Amino acid sequence: MCDLPKEFINHPQLDMVSLNVIIEGKAYRDKREIDLEAMNKFMERGIVPTTSQVNPGDFIEYFKKNAQEGIDCLYLSFSSRLSGSYETAGLVLKDIKVEYPDFKCKIVDSLHSGGSIAVIATELLRLIDAGKDLDYLEQAALKLIPHAHFYFSIEDLNWLYMGGRVSKGTAVVGGFLKIHPIVSVEKGELKIIGKSRGSKKAQSAVIEKTAANIVGYLDQNVGIAYTGSMKPVEEYEKALRLMGVEKIEPVPIGCVLAAHLGLQGTGIYFLDTPPEEILK
Repeated sequence: MCDLPKEFINHPQLDMVSLNVIIEGKAYRDKREIDLEAMNKFMERGIVPTTSQVNPGDFIEYFKKNAQEGIDCLYLSFSSRLSGSYETAGLVLKDIKVEYPDFKCKIVDSLHSGGSIAVIATELLRLIDAGKDLDYLEQAALKLIPHAHFYFSIEDLNWLYMGGRVSKGTAVVGGFLKIHPIVSVEKGELKIIGKSRGSKKAQSAVIEKTAANIVGYLDQNVGIAYTGSMKPVEEYEKALRLMGVEKIEPVPIGCVLAAHLGLQGTGIYFLDTPPEEILK
């Protein structure tokens, strides 16, 4: 559930346990066994994917491997209010520590999803490179969480309906009126924070939310998340450059998130304050 920029994907101190996308009865580990392009081909045929949390066996394998090798570990989880992965990780870790009592591992509930997890993760990786220890990383993560933002506009309400996020009536009326919801993860929950008629107005709403919150930290690598067409990405890039943001990277969102948000959507994720001010 962490949509990292390219420069961090192969970081030597980074690993990942994947949530699952289930398509026609078959489970795929997100970003390991399926990517956005492959899943979109199923969705274009009208196939509706479902999702599930991290397999307990994957946690057992990962934690045990680190315990055996004496490697400290911090697991930054997908929001506990949207997935059971955080709780499952804690239960598995409790059992692992019975067998390996010296294993040092922290589990942090990110209260975020996708790109906003990424902005926290990239700062933690920088702190690891700077030699910070596990306790410091845990406290840093908790301090960074309230300062991460991810605003996303959705083209088709039917995907939110099929994912149980809105009613059928809302989806039908919204489709007729060309209503585009603006969504964000607020205090761990996926919420519709605004609605606009038409794509252009929806993009403007995302840009306005971004401009209001990013003004204190323009010198950062801002992510543009997308599920389908790159045209809105180009509009967001122009708007961000007008704000004074120079480092911008389009990043495809993970399949688990895309399964709920649909084939067409774009968003922006960033921190609202420089990390050195958050952590001082």
